[in-house]
Amino acid sequence: MHALTTRGRLLVAVGLVAAGAGWGLRQPPVIAVAVLLLVLPVLGAVVVRRSRFVLGSARTVEPTRLPFGAEGEVLLTVENGSRFTSGALLLEDVVPEALGPSARLVLDRIPPRAQRSVRYAIEGLTRGRTSVGPLTVVVTDPFGTARITRAFTATNAVLVTPRIVPLGGAVGSASAGGHGDALFRAIAARGDDDLLPREHRAGDDMRRIHWRATARQGELMVRREEQAWHSSVTVLLDDRAQAHHGAGAASTFEWAVSAAASIAVHYLGLGWRLTALTTTGRVLVESRAATSTDLDLVLQAFADVRLNDAPMAPVLGTDADGVTAVVAVMGRVAEDAARALTRPVSGFAGCLLLDPGPHESLRAQGWRVTSWSRHTPLVEAWAQIAPEVAGARR
Repeated sequence: MHALTTRGRLLVAVGLVAAGAGWGLRQPPVIAVAVLLLVLPVLGAVVVRRSRFVLGSARTVEPTRLPFGAEGEVLLTVENGSRFTSGALLLEDVVPEALGPSARLVLDRIPPRAQRSVRYAIEGLTRGRTSVGPLTVVVTDPFGTARITRAFTATNAVLVTPRIVPLGGAVGSASAGGHGDALFRAIAARGDDDLLPREHRAGDDMRRIHWRATARQGELMVRREEQAWHSSVTVLLDDRAQAHHGAGAASTFEWAVSAAASIAVHYLGLGWRLTALTTTGRVLVESRAATSTDLDLVLQAFADVRLNDAPMAPVLGTDADGVTAVVAVMGRVAEDAARALTRPVSGFAGCLLLDPGPHESLRAQGWRVTSWSRHTPLVEAWAQIAPEVAGARR
């Protein structure tokens, strides 16, 4: 969009007045000055029109995955590809509320075939996926008489991951890699033939057939070697809209997401196998190794989770084979829903329950329960339910 600046409009007005006065007074020098004043805005308009086709931009965001509350940096580079020196440039880069206010920056004149860069800060204020841009550049001619607005379309994606709170202290005596020492000693004492067998399923490796158990049961049985050697945790997140209150970063749901993600990262760092579920039945992520790739997947999964209007799922999969621990981060739970929240037959079960709630009903079912609000420090809440014995079994 082309337009004259205030200076350009003033020059046109003065030029017209001077031209009329010079013509009326028959003064050629005054007419010459008037022509010059009128020509300057015209030349400015030609210059900015030419710059429309040779102006380029680039944007770099560092980092593209931003932890909640952390700061990042955006680098904007504008290139002048024309044969004329540009005027001052006004840059307006769209920044979503999740990353802070939009950026308005000024660049000095850019020489021909040259470029200039400018930086500004962003901050992860709201968890989730968002993007920076597009960029709008307002270009003026060297005399400041005309301007043109150039709108670019490129954007840069940014992922704001949930706040991760370090939960110090190892869980039980599980060693690195998720191998339970106490469980290992028990298996060694019984011998390989006493490994808890289960029924053969489609896809099971035939080399895992437990022939002695098969003879006793009269059907194919396989060893649970993989499950017996590796600790596994299920993290359950309450994503029901009716279970939470508040909005934005101060809502109870954001506290729950931060808690569930922190617990998941804590166990993953100990080498445990991880499954993260929501109460509406969605599997957020499954991880089998404490690698950077798995950590990325966990953070992305919790960054993307949203409230759901669906009711609590009747089957939550918390009693899967080999699950050593279950940790539930719950919002408001009714009494009947508490009875439906079943824990595994064996292993540790801990629940962070939004206050008020049916604490006694859950304790009667074998859950270790503590209450929380959005002002509760996660470390304190976790200390109330964290397992204290070897192998995370209570």
